[in-house]
Amino acid sequence: MNAVHTVSLALALTFTLSARAGYLPDPAAAEAALWASPAVAQARGEFAAQTLRGEGLQRGREEWTVGGDLAQRRIQSTPRDNQAEWGLMVSRPVRLPARAAADRALAGALNAHAEASLGEALHESGRQLLDLWFGWLNAFSQSHLWQSQLALAEQQLGNVNARIRLGESPRSERVNAEAALAQMRLQQQQAASREQQARNRLRAGFPELPVVADTNFPPPERPTGTADDYINAVFEHNHELVRARRQAEVLQAEARQLAKRRSVEPHVGMFYKNEAAGNEHLLGLNVGLTLPGAARRTDQQAAEQLSTAAQQAAIRLEQRLRAEARADFETAIAQTENWQQAERAARAQTEAARLAALAYSLGEGSLDQVLINRRLALESQLMAQQAQLDALAAHARLKLDSHQLWPLDVDADSAHAHP
Repeated sequence: MNAVHTVSLALALTFTLSARAGYLPDPAAAEAALWASPAVAQARGEFAAQTLRGEGLQRGREEWTVGGDLAQRRIQSTPRDNQAEWGLMVSRPVRLPARAAADRALAGALNAHAEASLGEALHESGRQLLDLWFGWLNAFSQSHLWQSQLALAEQQLGNVNARIRLGESPRSERVNAEAALAQMRLQQQQAASREQQARNRLRAGFPELPVVADTNFPPPERPTGTADDYINAVFEHNHELVRARRQAEVLQAEARQLAKRRSVEPHVGMFYKNEAAGNEHLLGLNVGLTLPGAARRTDQQAAEQLSTAAQQAAIRLEQRLRAEARADFETAIAQTENWQQAERAARAQTEAARLAALAYSLGEGSLDQVLINRRLALESQLMAQQAQLDALAAHARLKLDSHQLWPLDVDADSAHAHP
C-alpha cells in the first residue's frame, strides 16, 4: 500500500476542529461524493488502464511468429522432374533475465504513478468541494442575515406608523422607513438569488452530496501547533509531490528498460520442411539475433533527459509546496485574528444600533440616526460573518491537506473496489 501514513498524535491535537462539525458535509457523504466526481472517475479509469499495462509488461511482449513457405523444385538433369516442396516454422524472441527485470520495474513504477494520480485527483476534488461548500455556506448565511434584517425593518415601519398615529413623529418618517424596507427587500432577494446560484454550483459539481448544514457556526480557533509540524503532516500525505516523484521513477524505469533493449535480442524457433516430393523430411532449430540500431540509443538518451527533468521538477515542486503549506498555516492564524477583530466591531456596532432604536422608541433621537446605525451594524455583521467563514474554511483546508478531514489515501484494492 502506497502513500498511506499515520499522523502523529501530537499533530492531531494541534487542530481543534472536529471532522464531524455540523457546518461541514457528513464525512461518509463527502467521501462518496469525492469518489463519484468526474476527475476521480477519470483517474480510476487511468489506474485500471495502467494496471493492465503493467500486467502486459510483467508477462512480456515477446510473441510467437509462425511462418511457412511453398516451393517447386525443377530438376533439369535426366530424368527431368518438378517436385512440390513446403515448410513450416515457428519462432519467438527470448526475453533475457535483465530485460525481464527492467520490464517488471517499469510495471511497478507505472502502477505506483497511477495510484498517486488517483490520490491527487481525490485531494483536488476535496479542495474543490470545500471551496464550493463554503461558497454556498457564505451565501446561505448572508441570505438568512438579510432575512432577519428584513424582519427588523418591517418592525421598524410598524413603530414609525404607531408614532405617527400618536402624533409623535412627522409623516415624512414613514417615507424613510418604507424606503429602507424596500431596499432591505431588494438586498434580501439578491442574497437569496446568490444562495441559490451557489447551491446549484455545488450540486453541479457534486450532485450526490446532501446540501444541508448547521448554520450555528462555532468560533474559529487558532491552530496551536507550529508551522513546521503542519508542513511535516502535509508531506506525509502530499499526493501531488508523490505523483511528481513517481513520474520521475517511471521515466527512470523506461530509461533502464530501453538500455536493456540496446543489447542483442535472440530469437529461437524450429522448422519442418517437406522436400523432394515428400521423400525428404527436415526438422531443425533456428537461432537469430536482432542487432540494435542507433534509434534505440537515442530513445534511451531521450528517456534519461526526461527523467532528469522530472526529478528537477519534483525538487522545485517540493520547495513550492512547502512554501504554500507554510502560507496556508499562517493564513489560518491571520483569518482567526481577523474574525476576532471583526466580531468585536460587529458587537459594538450592533449595540449602538440597539441603543439608537431604544432611544427612538422613547421619543429621543431621529429615525435617520436609527437607520444609519442599523445599516452600519448590518455591514459589520456581514463582515464578521464573512471573516468567521473564511477562518473556518482556512482551518478546514489545513485538516484536508493533512488528511484529518476526509479519507483521501488510496491503494490498489480501494481503487478497484470503491463504488
